[in-house]
Amino acid sequence: MKRQLFFAFVILGVGITGYFIFHSTYGKGVTLEEEKAIDKKFEDFILHMKVEQAPRGIYVHQSLQYVGRNPIEIKHQTPLISVSLDNQNHDFTGSLVTRELHRGNIYYQDTISLPRKQRGECNLYIKARFIANGEIVDIQHVENLMFN
Repeated sequence: MKRQLFFAFVILGVGITGYFIFHSTYGKGVTLEEEKAIDKKFEDFILHMKVEQAPRGIYVHQSLQYVGRNPIEIKHQTPLISVSLDNQNHDFTGSLVTRELHRGNIYYQDTISLPRKQRGECNLYIKARFIANGEIVDIQHVENLMFN
């Protein structure tokens, strides 16, 4: 009886130790090495982006600011700002959305959540596409991210 109880405790101890080793090594998931705040200026527009840690990947907050003198009307498909990890696959769809912007206006976009399961380096591809004064405006940026 004492021998069986001893083996039961040994097996229980090995199981608990194994669980903690596995959880501390693999259970945390990947984390963003550093949060980033990026401002990309193009003519009368500034593309603002912030990249931060999310429970299972990253959050990307983005907005478009107009800094020109005169009011301007922009037209865009959805999304105004496209974001993707590891590939430059941007998809702008739907009918045109019209928005009038005045000096200093910031056109906020929904926060995007992107999953990340692998450690290492990857690129975050960001592209804003819209029509201003009858001309297509493309603002592109690539940001290198490191995940641990």
